[in-house]
Amino acid sequence: MPLPRKWRSSLSICVPALIGLGGTYFAVKLFSSYGWPLFLGLPILVSFLSAFIHRRTGISSWGSCYGISLLSILLLGGLILIFAIDGLICLLMALPLAVILALIGSSFGYLLGKRLSAAVPIALMAAFPFLVAFESQHAPLPELHAVTTRIVVAAPIQKVWDEVIAFDRIIAPPTGIFRLGIAYPIEARIDGEGVGAMRHCIFSTGPFIEPITTWDAPHTLGFDVTSNPLPMKEFSPWKHIETPHLHDTFTSERGQFRLYEEDGKTVLEGTTWYRQKIAPDWYWHKISDQIIHLIHFRVLEHIKATAEKNG
Repeated sequence: MPLPRKWRSSLSICVPALIGLGGTYFAVKLFSSYGWPLFLGLPILVSFLSAFIHRRTGISSWGSCYGISLLSILLLGGLILIFAIDGLICLLMALPLAVILALIGSSFGYLLGKRLSAAVPIALMAAFPFLVAFESQHAPLPELHAVTTRIVVAAPIQKVWDEVIAFDRIIAPPTGIFRLGIAYPIEARIDGEGVGAMRHCIFSTGPFIEPITTWDAPHTLGFDVTSNPLPMKEFSPWKHIETPHLHDTFTSERGQFRLYEEDGKTVLEGTTWYRQKIAPDWYWHKISDQIIHLIHFRVLEHIKATAEKNG
């Protein structure tokens, strides 16, 4: 016998969201895992359960099943915020992927809701912890990505070099995503000169420690990164939350500034090499690349303004 519409909707939205909350807690808090099961498997599972329940308890169209699935995913995001498992910025970055995956999960839930027994979704829920545990133990070394940003400076190359090795405090206030908690550069200091010198690039969350590995003045400054600050401060209704992905999930490994003269001006390139332990990499590294470009531009624009002013 079909359930009343209000009960059907509540059941279809709340039960999968609560199951998703349990899965998120298991992956994040117990295994510190931000892999395929969390970002691909869980949205598909939640949307499948939502559509499956909605379809099984009454007459439903595919559109209504998909809509109910989206509401369940949004409720899951709200619960993750309330229980301080993660912050708003990360949830917003993951939302487009979850919305797309809900198409897959809700479609299967709609098609199979009248054909399969309840044992199937129960088996899928039971499989999730094993997938998380397996993935956390067998995850491959993350791919090394490189992001290069280029800017043209109307100043002599030596003036630009002087600003590259160490630059004064950036007084421009943070804008855009930096106001939401993403770490942003403030200043850079250097102790010593040449290979072996120690550069400190100060961000809003702490310093990058950068021992110099290449010193070809005034053309190339290369460095390793031996210490990374937190990549962000989580935006949350709570005063402070400590999520595992803030530690060692995103790691900058090395960087480089390259300078050369072209048409009487100086071309300045900044490159960062990094790895991140978040899957799927094809989705998350696109976001990370854009954030790194914004970080580069904040530094390069400051160097450009200072060098042109002093040049």
